[in-house]
Amino acid sequence: MSGKYMRWLALTAVLGLAACGGADETAQSAQSKSASSAKATETPSEAAAEPVSFNSANAVTQPAAAAAQAEAGPVTSVTVDTTSVRKAGASINLGAPSAADLEKRNKNNRKSSSAFGGAKAYQIGFARPVAATSNRKSLQELLTWSATATGTQRAELRLSSTGAKALRLGLLIQNLPDDLTLRVYADGSSKAQQTTGAHINSAIRANVKADGDSAAAHTYWMPGTMGEATVLEVELPAGRDTASVGFSVPTVIHGVETAMEANLSLIQAKTECANLNPDATCTLPPAVNSVSSMDFVDAGIQYTCTGTLVANRGVTQQGYILTANHCIGTQTVASTLLTSWFWRSSACNNNTLNPNAHTIGGGATLLFNRSETSGSLNNPTGTDTSFLDLPYQPPAGAMYAGWQFQRHGINTGTVYTALHHPGGDLMRRSDGRLTNYLNYLGNDLGAINTNASYPMYEVQWNTGITEGGSSGSALFHEGTTSNPQIIGQLWGGTSSCTNPTGKDYYGRFDIAYENGLINWLNPGYRMVFRFYNTFNGTHFFSASVTERDSVRATNTRLTYEAPVFMVAPAPGSGLSAVHRFINRQTGTHFYTISESERLSVIANLSQIYTYEGIAWYARQASAPAEGTVEVYRFFRNSAGTHLYTTSAAERDSIINTLGQYYTYEGVAYLAWPMN
Repeated sequence: MSGKYMRWLALTAVLGLAACGGADETAQSAQSKSASSAKATETPSEAAAEPVSFNSANAVTQPAAAAAQAEAGPVTSVTVDTTSVRKAGASINLGAPSAADLEKRNKNNRKSSSAFGGAKAYQIGFARPVAATSNRKSLQELLTWSATATGTQRAELRLSSTGAKALRLGLLIQNLPDDLTLRVYADGSSKAQQTTGAHINSAIRANVKADGDSAAAHTYWMPGTMGEATVLEVELPAGRDTASVGFSVPTVIHGVETAMEANLSLIQAKTECANLNPDATCTLPPAVNSVSSMDFVDAGIQYTCTGTLVANRGVTQQGYILTANHCIGTQTVASTLLTSWFWRSSACNNNTLNPNAHTIGGGATLLFNRSETSGSLNNPTGTDTSFLDLPYQPPAGAMYAGWQFQRHGINTGTVYTALHHPGGDLMRRSDGRLTNYLNYLGNDLGAINTNASYPMYEVQWNTGITEGGSSGSALFHEGTTSNPQIIGQLWGGTSSCTNPTGKDYYGRFDIAYENGLINWLNPGYRMVFRFYNTFNGTHFFSASVTERDSVRATNTRLTYEAPVFMVAPAPGSGLSAVHRFINRQTGTHFYTISESERLSVIANLSQIYTYEGIAWYARQASAPAEGTVEVYRFFRNSAGTHLYTTSAAERDSIINTLGQYYTYEGVAYLAWPMN
């Protein structure tokens, strides 16, 4: 056994050591804190404001070859079959909606009277009940099956709602054969949107697993169709029992407006003040190709928001979309998602749709979300973030926007750019500066000041505004360059056509990244968070966001400093486990990558230490790799505790000024830098 370990073992037995620092605060622990003050007083904002490289990604454009070779999504566009003789299907006309339904929708879209405005999702449709097909039996009685030219069995249902610009059918699923085919198309159209029983069943399972077993979770929303009438087509393989088709259509969405108006005669600028909300096509920054208009259904109401495609540091790019939690906050809502790409005018300040614009269905997987409400000012997590994964490749020419794990300063004069779809309109652009940080708590936004731990940015526009439907849209640093960097996504605010100088509020990307986006955007790495114990001068380290948040919310003695280095969350080539022990007498922790040291502590100090398992994975000091940093370990002589740091400056300061209190034990292991 090594001399340094024998020394530590002996002192531990006597002192009941506190394994990340010392026991009670002493003069020498205070000196230690002072000597390492550059690190010990580091705050999340100070750490994040440093130059970044490792935790960042540059923008990437989807090449045509990659999009062409990508696996088709679960919803595809097909030609309507007119070769087979069709039996007349059931036709249901709901007539015109009530004035009350229309007024309720208008009321929901009115500006908030709150001093801080409100979230800016925009309602474009509402549910209408369909009594004639509200249960499985009634629908079965209406469906008339006939054979197609290929031998399959087909039935259809026509639904209409007077005055609708678009319709979306809500199918309440009991059971469907995986090899069932469902199509929906506007009455008279030659093109249909097609999906399968297998996809629908998969979506329902995901909804139920995430959100519980409910009617909403069992409802699959078909893609929308233009106009007042839509046709649902159901097709089964030859010989399959038609009784195996178990669903009803209790609801149809009546679209008052639509984010899918592909008929050029219907396109119009829906922003309330085009003169104050500039057309993005007039300047056409590359970032426009990362932005998507989003159409989704929540509790029978159809909304539109804005999302942004995000680059990752993995081997391949994924269909990751950043938007707001108040837009899509559950898997059930995510499953209803339609995305519209290149949704902009064909030329500056006209109302003609870009000919490359198109809409893709198939929903999305909700990977991560945080509401706009933080538990407390000590734990500022309220970034109003949702992070989605599309089940299809974005179209050729789409851009994966870049990002950086970096807090941006306020009142610097730097101009940031927002690209968004007010009311599902053709893309608009706003430019402004950061004027404050803020925290959203409950029904008010609390104090607004320059506290850099607050999870939202306040923005005031130089040009442009945001409106309903702009929700979730990204705010870009270097937004007019070929490498736009996301810094946040829109919650809402007070800017409007009548108040163009009103402030808007964006959830901070850097905090959302720290809170969990790193899991997908920088796969294979996790942050290690460092706390300083003001009572006894110790430090606590954790790679768990859940544990970090619990400590911040409940332990007033531990001051959160920052994420200090990166580790691996799972075993891999060249990696070894870093083990964690808790000292039951002091509640502090000890960490080691040494298997022999782990076994010795278990064998000799079980009366003091409880082994808590593997904390994370790192590289042995004897196995260096490009990009790693050394984690230095010190032994605190009087208390028998340890201090860990990746800062060479902190290491040298302790060696040079506190050598009588600390013994330098060398490199504990190798990790990866934050920056």
